[in-house]
This record gives sequence, C-alpha cells and structure tokens, in this order.
Amino acid sequence: MTDFPEREALEQEARQATGLQDFGEGDWREALDRLIESARAEAALTAQGRAMFRSLLMDRLVNRLEIEDWVKRHPEVREERVEAPIILATLPRTGQTAAGWIFDRDPANRSLLTWFAKRPCPPPLPGDNANDPRIERQRAIIRMMPKEILDMHLSAAEEPDECHWLISNGMKAPHEIYSMRVPGYYRWVKNDPGMRETYEYYRLQLQILQSRTPGRRWVLKNSPHLLYLDHLHAVLPDAIFVQFHRDPLKVLASNCRLALFLRNLASDQVDPAEVGESMLGLLSDYLDGVMRFRASGVSRDWIDVRFPEFVADPLKAVEGIYERAGLELSAEARAGMAEWVRAHPRKDLQRARPADLAPYGIDPDRARSAFAGYCDAFDVACDGI
Repeated sequence: MTDFPEREALEQEARQATGLQDFGEGDWREALDRLIESARAEAALTAQGRAMFRSLLMDRLVNRLEIEDWVKRHPEVREERVEAPIILATLPRTGQTAAGWIFDRDPANRSLLTWFAKRPCPPPLPGDNANDPRIERQRAIIRMMPKEILDMHLSAAEEPDECHWLISNGMKAPHEIYSMRVPGYYRWVKNDPGMRETYEYYRLQLQILQSRTPGRRWVLKNSPHLLYLDHLHAVLPDAIFVQFHRDPLKVLASNCRLALFLRNLASDQVDPAEVGESMLGLLSDYLDGVMRFRASGVSRDWIDVRFPEFVADPLKAVEGIYERAGLELSAEARAGMAEWVRAHPRKDLQRARPADLAPYGIDPDRARSAFAGYCDAFDVACDGI
C-alpha cells in the first residue's frame, strides 16, 4: 500500500534528488499542506491515485529548488521584461488549446511548450532543443496516456500547454478539482488573498524561460486565470486578453466528461453527481471572475471570439485576433497556420452534439440560471443544442 505523502518527507526527497536546499520564500508550504490534507480527507485516492499525487507534488518541489537555484546563479533574469503577451483567458473546452497551437505557427510568437512548462529549468536554448532529455521524457509520458484523454485534449511534448504548470509551482492550483475531489482546498485557494505572490512567481518563471531566447511575444493560455485576473493584470499590465464564447451548457457537459474520466484514474469512489456539482461551481466561478474584472474597466484590452466562428474557420478567427490586437501576421506565419488547420480538421468539434447533463445529476434549468448573467452580457446561446 502506498502511504499518503507528507510534506516534510517530500521536501527531503526533493533535496536528495537534486542536491539543492532552498525552496524559496512565501506561503507555499501552507498551500501544500492544505492540498495534502484536503486530498487525504476528501479525495478517497486509491494506491495508484496516491502514487500519482505524490509524483505530482515531487515534480513541483523539484521545480521550486531548480528555479531558486537558477535565479541565484542568474539574478539578471529578474530584469527581463514580459511585454504585451497575448493571454487566452477563457473557459476550458472552448477552443483555446487549438488556438494556442495555431498561434505557435507564427515565428514571432513564443509558447509555453509542454516539455519546459512541466520542468522550467534550465530554460530553452536558442535554436534546436531536440536533444533536451525533457522532450523525450514528455513524449514517453504522452505515449502512456489513455487514448480517451488524448481524444479529449490535444497534447504533445513540443506543442503549447497551459500556464497552470507554472502556477502550480506556487502550490496553489484550483484546477486540481478536475483530477480529484478536494472541495476544501478549492474553496481556500479560490479566495486566497495571497495569490499576488503566486502570480509574481509565475512571472518570474516566464522571465526565466525567455531569458536565453529573447525577442518574441508570449502567447499563453489558462482557464484558472479567470479567478485571479486582477493579480494577473498586476504582474502583466500590458497583456492582451482573448476570451472565447461558447454555449456554457455544452462547456459544462464537456468538462464533466473530462473530470469524471480523470477522477476515475485516481479513485474508485467517484460520484458523477459530485463531479457535476463541482464543475458547475467551477465554471460559474470562472465566469463571475471574468465578468467582474471586465466590468471594472481596469483592462480594456479584450478580444472576443465566438466559438462557432472559430470552429467554422479557425484561421479567419485567429487573423481577426491579430487585426484587433494591431499585430502583423506575416505570410510565413499565415502559411504555417493554414497548414496546421488543414492537418487538424477536428471534425468532432464541427458535429452538433447536444449537452447531456443527466449523467451528472445537473438540472439544465439550474445551469441556465447560473450562467444567465454571462449569456445575457455577451449574447451567448445557452440551450445546449
């Protein structure tokens, strides 16, 4: 039987694995303790689930040690300017992954590729990084992933991934509720007043990652940013935000399918109705966060994209983002984007699929009521058809 991880033992193991000692300052230990305790008390993890959880925490602790070591040896990274990034801050399952991969075809852009998103140090070198062992390590992980996951979510070692890998190194990760039942931790991290520190640590990692390959514009994507847009804007004040709009009933059904599959990998006591309730709460919180921030007028640099229009013509939708952002799209970049779109038709997205919420115990009328403010504000359909 795999024992439940204890923070002190994990810290010691991470130190032994790296030969490093300093995890950095801040309240990350409290966050990690809260996550471990919530998982212990609420997640009903199997031995496999505990092993997966332990591995995840070890990765984050190793990353912290390596980040602190890199900054000590290269203090100049703190002077790096993360200028005018494009941030896809939108609900999950609304096209941001495909959009991120399309943006990455532009040589003027810089994406958070999976292989270094999960292990930021050392930062990538200029030119060809094909021999970096992190790439093959990530390819091996993806080869072992269940086909169902890859069908639901595009994933590749050398393609863009989510900012949550960097955010998680601060040990504050609201997306954990996808992979396990941790409502106590989620309630705490959703309202944590100390998230500014976490976002400063996120910016530091972006500074590290760009430090050896200057001159390109970040394109980033992460749905949990919607909970903390004030903190994100504070650390990246000239960011250009992009929000995709899709029928939230369809978004909810898609998120429930994904979360149910992920939780079943780590627990044999998964209640589909609880999954539905947690996803309804999460998406409602995301929408409340983005509507509140946009209404504040703090940042007016928002670009809205309709999901049906993106699915119908992804290249045209991305061209529209460039135009509204006042950015040049070179012929080389456009050709690369067009080739990617041709190679990835995603017919599954083009098929009409009604939102089936019944398996998750969700009353569609209740969900419509939860999303009504958003749908009215942005004129988004909420019929699930």
